Amino acid sequence: MLPAVFFTMALAAPAFTGVAVDVILEGIDTPWDVAFVGDAAYITGRDGTLHYLHNDTLRELLRISVGGGEGGLLGVAVHPEYDSNRMVYLYHTDPFGPNTVSRYVHSAEGLLRDRVIISDIPSSVYHNGGRIRFGPDMMLYVATGDAGNAGLSRDISSLAGKILRLGPDGEVPADNPFPNSPVFAYGLRNPQGMDWTVNGTMLATDHGPSGLYGRAHDEINVIVPGGDYGWPESIGAHVEPGTVPPLLHSGSDTWAPSGLEYVSGGTIPAWEGMVVYGALRGEHVGVLSVDGSYHAKMFEGEFGRVRAPISHPNGTVYLITSNTDGRGQPSEHDDLLLKVRPDPPIPDIYADTVTILWDLHRHGIIGVEQVRSALLYLAGR
Repeated sequence: MLPAVFFTMALAAPAFTGVAVDVILEGIDTPWDVAFVGDAAYITGRDGTLHYLHNDTLRELLRISVGGGEGGLLGVAVHPEYDSNRMVYLYHTDPFGPNTVSRYVHSAEGLLRDRVIISDIPSSVYHNGGRIRFGPDMMLYVATGDAGNAGLSRDISSLAGKILRLGPDGEVPADNPFPNSPVFAYGLRNPQGMDWTVNGTMLATDHGPSGLYGRAHDEINVIVPGGDYGWPESIGAHVEPGTVPPLLHSGSDTWAPSGLEYVSGGTIPAWEGMVVYGALRGEHVGVLSVDGSYHAKMFEGEFGRVRAPISHPNGTVYLITSNTDGRGQPSEHDDLLLKVRPDPPIPDIYADTVTILWDLHRHGIIGVEQVRSALLYLAGR
């Protein structure tokens, strides 16, 4: 189903956060990921539909047969040299088979399948991972879930419960941590978000347990080559020897963190240099410092389940919701694509001052209301 409306409507959070959002699209059916290219965007729907947004017009570009549950058409990424080759990568669940990453070429004839990048990724009704991203090294990273079988996560011979690293054509890089293997990191349960800081540090979300192994303890992890994240033996603060501890975990609270972005580019001072994730069960946007010392929840309960923050190459940040996935309580407008903007907008001449104010707040030196008063003064209000 195509989204019913394309429009822009301003929405502001009731509590001061330094950001507000504009609704860009409403009525999107089970969106999962967005990839921006210039003034256009590819938007995946878990039902197997890929939409293309261009010149304020949204159209169905591709529809493929996919599996159900937490599978379907999930991650989308574009080649780092997209302008010259128009290559688009999709992570999808075959109806009766594994999760697969395929490459397509967007031509005048539409989106044509070029090749399978990797297949045989275990799939299930639950825990399919799904995020794909090109790293700063121009390699393709693929987040996979344990497919409901925790024993696969620490098995290097399995593609489940991993972050995989591949070349743009599907080749295994010679400098991967395990010879002739796409496995980059392992021992994960259901990672659904990953990004890199400006200095190349890789971070990823991971969903904590919800049954046999306990509950909650969702994680934000720093990903290192060859790192073992210990699932199911290591959970939250319980870290087995030889496994990598999380940067941050949710304790007994359930966030269900999905997409994750490192915000850089100066368009949103309140989030500049911060790591931002979307929480499904937690229904919030999480903002944390790279060292994990600062963590705040924003927009709690405002938009329901937040699937992911997505950064445009120009630094603008968007959010997508996930209320039509069978686990939310959708309104008549769901699901939404939201554009984040500073609140209040500050003249560029005060950019350094704004950065200092937010840094003082994150270090506990001034309160958020003091930040608000100072920003309103700088904005001339």
